[in-house]
Parts: sequence; C-alpha cells; structure tokens
Amino acid sequence: MTLQVKAADSARGTRRRWCLRLCLLLALVSPQLSAGQTGQSSPLRLSVEWEPATLFVGAPFLLRVASSQPIESLKGSWLGREIFFEFDPRSGRWSGLAGVGLETAPGSHQLSLTGESVAGGRVLLRQSLAVTRAAYRSSALSVPRRYTEPDAATTARIAEEQALKKEVFARISPARQWGGVFLAPLEGVTTEPFGTQRTFNREVQSVHQGLDYRAGSGTPIRVMNNGTVILARELFFEGNCVVVDHGQGLLSLYLHLSELKVKEGESVRKAQIMGLSGATGRVTAPHLHVAIRWQGVYLDPARLLRLTIP
Repeated sequence: MTLQVKAADSARGTRRRWCLRLCLLLALVSPQLSAGQTGQSSPLRLSVEWEPATLFVGAPFLLRVASSQPIESLKGSWLGREIFFEFDPRSGRWSGLAGVGLETAPGSHQLSLTGESVAGGRVLLRQSLAVTRAAYRSSALSVPRRYTEPDAATTARIAEEQALKKEVFARISPARQWGGVFLAPLEGVTTEPFGTQRTFNREVQSVHQGLDYRAGSGTPIRVMNNGTVILARELFFEGNCVVVDHGQGLLSLYLHLSELKVKEGESVRKAQIMGLSGATGRVTAPHLHVAIRWQGVYLDPARLLRLTIP
C-alpha cells in the first residue's frame, strides 16, 4: 500500500514538472505569435515619394509608396479623385499616377493613402503636397468664322457632340491597361505647348489643352500606350479623332486626323499606328493635337512623356 502511494505521488510530481515546463514554453512563445498575427511588434508604416519633385498646375505626376511590412492593397485620394496603385515587384514599391488640373489653386493640398495588410489591418498616411503655378504663354489664331459663330444647325451638332464626349470621358475602368513609359505619338517638332491661352478671331478665348506636333498630312500617328479605343469618329471641332482608354481614368486623345486606322472597341498596343495626321476640324494648318485626360482634367502630355512609369 505504501509503495502504491509513493508511486502515485511520483507520477503527480512528474506531471507537475512537465506542466510547469510547458507553461514556461508557452509564455515565451505566445507573445511572438500574437505580435506576428496582429502586426503590433513593428508598426505598419507607409512612406511616399513623388516624381517630379515639384508639382505644377496642369501636370501629371507619379507616386511611389513603400511599406514597412507587406500590404495587400493600397488606395489613394487626391483633389477629390481616386488614385489607383499597382505593386512593382522589382522595386518592392507601389506606384500610382495622378495629376493636377489647370483649375487647381497653387498651394498645399492633401494626399491620403490607405494600405491594408493581409491580416486585415489598416494604415493611413496623410501627406501635404505643394502645388506650384506653371508659366503658360498666350497666342492669337485666325480660323473660319463658322468655328466662332456657328449657325443653328451647327450649334445643335456641337451640343450633341458635347453630350457624347461627356459620356465617353466619364468612364473610369479600374483595371490598368498601359504598361511602362508612354511614347510620343510621332517623332517630330512640337509647335504649341499645353496650357497656352488662346484667342480665336480676337473674340473667343480658350486654353490649349494638349500638345501640337508639326506633321504634314498623312504622317503615321502611334498610340502612346496600350489601351482600348472608346471613340473613333469625326467631330466638329476635333475633326477625325481617336480616344484611347488606358485604364484607371487615363485617356489619350488624337485630333485632326486625315484617316482613322482603328475602330471603337478595338484593343490597341503601344506604338501601333492608329491614324494619319491631317487638317480636319478647327485648325489653321495640318498638324497633330494630342491630349491627355485623367479623371476629368487635362494634363500636359509633354510632362507625361518624361515620367519613368514602371
């Protein structure tokens, strides 16, 4: 009987020692597991850079965002518009394209970024970005009076085309279609920059919302990047024009063409010939007018061509 009691006490003592060892082991391991699951051991942080270093009214810019820990998604908000981000595995950073419309007042404007981790945690970054006024020149042009004083039938046509353009420009497809840097639509000399204050026939004033290239009629025009043709037809002011949707609210427009080489709904590739230059619409001579539109605002194509987009 005595031997049985001692054996039982010995077994209970052994179990207590194992329980103590197991509890000690869990105490050492559990904080590490908990921190790894909640992400509290090292706080999740975002840092942002932009290109170019100085942001101008009327110009596009590229954002590059780094995260202290892997994140699953990143969203941005800027001047009331959404910025779409893509992860670049080569640099380990997220990149997003944005812009500053011509109507934006110079000064400080807030950028908001929201990142989400795989575990569902969120991190928010608010960064003030300074916007500077760009210097734009003025020019005076002479065009046929029907472009400044249209008759009733033409006025009705212009209204219909404005409604069509409003509908087309309102489309924002979240999927990015472009790939890498944007290419110039042709190799040539630019004749009038973006943002020029224009006076037509000393009466009608407007802002030149694109970039003009010297191009004789029949010069092949290339698509600046991958996308989908959402408009390819003749319009009163624009003449034969093509609009390509590159995704995420980014469009490129090609005006005054003598011939169209693409159709609406067609997928196009960077550097593909999409038309021939001409002198259709409101022009003074044959040339190409190319424009860039981002979520409702026009941006300087020349500055877009200089961005190192991944």
